[in-house]
Amino acid sequence: MKRFLSVFLVLMMTLTLISVSAAAEEEPALILVESLYFDAVPRDLKAVEDAINAITIPKINVKVELYPLGISEASSQVSLMISSGSQLDLVVSLGRTEFQSLVNTNMLLDLTDLLNEYGQGIVANAANAINGGAFGDALYGIPSVEKYGNSYGVMIAKEVVDAVGWTKLDSLTPAELGEFLAKAHELYPDKTLIHISGGAGNIGIFDYMYNVDNLCASLGCGGIMGIGEGEGDKIVNVFATDEYREFCKLMHEWYEAGYINMDALTCAESDQSFIQSGQALGFFQQTELDMVPSQSGATGVELVALTTRPHTLITQNIASGLWSIPYTCKNPEAAMKFMNLMWENEDIVNLIYYGIEGLDYRKLDDGTGRIGFLEGESPQTCGYHQWFGIYGNTPLRMVWDTLPADFKDQLAAFNAEVSESNTSRYLGYCFNSEPVKTQFTAVQNVITTYRNSLECGAVDPDVMLPEFLQALEAAGINDIIAANQKDLDAWIAENK
Repeated sequence: MKRFLSVFLVLMMTLTLISVSAAAEEEPALILVESLYFDAVPRDLKAVEDAINAITIPKINVKVELYPLGISEASSQVSLMISSGSQLDLVVSLGRTEFQSLVNTNMLLDLTDLLNEYGQGIVANAANAINGGAFGDALYGIPSVEKYGNSYGVMIAKEVVDAVGWTKLDSLTPAELGEFLAKAHELYPDKTLIHISGGAGNIGIFDYMYNVDNLCASLGCGGIMGIGEGEGDKIVNVFATDEYREFCKLMHEWYEAGYINMDALTCAESDQSFIQSGQALGFFQQTELDMVPSQSGATGVELVALTTRPHTLITQNIASGLWSIPYTCKNPEAAMKFMNLMWENEDIVNLIYYGIEGLDYRKLDDGTGRIGFLEGESPQTCGYHQWFGIYGNTPLRMVWDTLPADFKDQLAAFNAEVSESNTSRYLGYCFNSEPVKTQFTAVQNVITTYRNSLECGAVDPDVMLPEFLQALEAAGINDIIAANQKDLDAWIAENK
């Protein structure tokens, strides 16, 4: 009898250990995911988190904690958390410079093997956009891409376009845009036709009017004029090209003629605020798809897009909103599994962007399937809304009520327009300026000094442009371009 009890006790202890072990194996892996916000942590963040976990725990056995970071502090806070070893398992870089800094300081994992094993949904939905997260021979980021490429030009009040009787809206040359502005100025002599806020940072207007591939870097690293089948493989100092000189002359003419606001160099308020107040009628902006309804909504003025740089796709277009796994992550497999869900699970995507139906948004009753804020709610008062379009497979999002009901069809058509003729042959190449960082810093300082004043037309290019070019050469722009060219040549050889 004693022997039987002993055997029984041993058996029970063994079963208990097995049960404890099984329970331990079933414990969900906890990951912290960066969640950006503007002014305050959304009050329904925890409710959204719980709704996400109701999907992820049974589906992939991963528990998600949305880690809130204010947009102004996010970049520095992420670096600090990773370097100090604090838990943060999925991070997002809003721009290539931020991403490159994390790569150069060895803070990110190479995602190649993880993607192959756990990222089938990403591979199926992100297609060649994945190239935007490559750095050398490794993959450090997964880009969140909605639009494969961008178009650029001027947003201007529809009443002006109608008053002028202007009908050509696409593929305007700089001269044709100038012709339109001259006619509009005759009808609205006391209004700013194109508002520029140069004091808010690098305005980069040249990029809005001319096809140039910046090779996913600052133009201080050089660029290739033209995109698609006709482009060459010679990196040049873009600021020294005939196109840039003619552009600066044109902008100065427009500034002198009164088309551009006189305080363009120093004004730091948003362009949109001047449209809203009626002080200005237009501004430089991206012009594709949702931009017209989005900017019309933001300004309260019905706008029309005059496109000067048609739909093009360069690495820069797919190199923002890059999702990465820090090297300090304790469970990279769990992080990749959740990232994969952000690219293939529609419910996860919509929870992250819009929160919970009935609590944070409502579905319109017009049969379109679109959504909007709850009655009486606004962007400032709603319980949850993710404003940054960088979370996973963005085309899975429901359509907001500011967009047309067929927006997803328009988006699919827009992306299908990508062809060799408007896609960079160097898609996926991204210059690493770290080996020439001393010259890079010096060149960027020169650009900060000269570029805005030239591109908003506030100075005479016959005087200032030669000074600019001389300062660029003295700072070492030719060394940077040579390094860029060497890397590009190697990339071309590897990707033939």
